[in-house]
Amino acid sequence: MFSGRPNPRWELDEASADALRRLVAGLAASGRPPAAPPGLGYRGFVFDGWRAWSGSVVRDGETLADPSLSVERFLADHLPAELQDLRLRIALD
Repeated sequence: MFSGRPNPRWELDEASADALRRLVAGLAASGRPPAAPPGLGYRGFVFDGWRAWSGSVVRDGETLADPSLSVERFLADHLPAELQDLRLRIALD
């Protein structure tokens, strides 16, 4: 989130991880390249080799379209209690 700070990390329980996998599996391939995240600040969520940021979910050259930001919203909704303050810093408009 901020320069000089380590990225926050947490684990989903198995039911939530399965729900996340289903959510990603339901996304369609995107016909356009993803936007590059900024150098500093919020750059999306990274999980299982994927990066969800700004309406795209990307891994190894594969880009999925997520115009409703469903993956980012899911992960933000599953932040653990000790990281809830970060939700206010993540713009998911």
